[in-house]
Amino acid sequence: MQEVNAGTEVRIAATPSGRAALVAASAIAGGLAVPLDVIATPLSAAGLGLFAALGLFVWRWSCLPRPRTAAQGGVMRLVRAAGWMAVGLAVGLVMLAVIRLIIEPVVPGIAKRMAAAGALPVWRRAAIIYVAAVGEELIFRLFLLSAIAGIAARLLRLPRQVPTPAVIWMANGLSALLFAGVHLPSWGGALSLGLALTVITLNAVGGVVLGYMFVNRGIVAAIWTHAGADCAIQLIGPLTG
Repeated sequence: MQEVNAGTEVRIAATPSGRAALVAASAIAGGLAVPLDVIATPLSAAGLGLFAALGLFVWRWSCLPRPRTAAQGGVMRLVRAAGWMAVGLAVGLVMLAVIRLIIEPVVPGIAKRMAAAGALPVWRRAAIIYVAAVGEELIFRLFLLSAIAGIAARLLRLPRQVPTPAVIWMANGLSALLFAGVHLPSWGGALSLGLALTVITLNAVGGVVLGYMFVNRGIVAAIWTHAGADCAIQLIGPLTG
């Protein structure tokens, strides 16, 4: 995991407009995360927006490498976002194939979630994907991965408190395991040992990929990649059952 450089460079999410856009996108995700309510909706929106601001602060404090990209116009930013989403879609399709062809015959319960997702309207699934991609990347990559790496660099007294590649991979692995663990409770009483191991493994692998994208391309890239992977599972997955 190393810093990315290219041409005339600007730091992703380091400009005031970039930070404001991330906070705004986070606030929208927070509002969508709860049922529409005159009190709960604005509180949830404000809460996730503030958490995004906190995450950006922790990220800068961590001294992680600052991903860079060549200064480009709006069209190229959309092209770049589409590329990141395509990466996530490819990862999600590989995971979907593994689930359907290898895991499902042994652990049939793994397919129940995709079947349940297929019963929801497409707009509802799209909203779930948006909320999960933004909210989970803020928590597990922007905040948690950054915090672990920053704390480890200070405990190890690294030069200029800059995390080494080994520290970054350690932080990525820990945040990925925590990311995987929080997905277990949503399965409720249907969780067998085989299903639990499957859920943890798949989500941990996905978490490592997302952590790599975050460190090397930034939080926006991680969000788009997460969204692409969820599209494969939530939108395409139910069609393959």
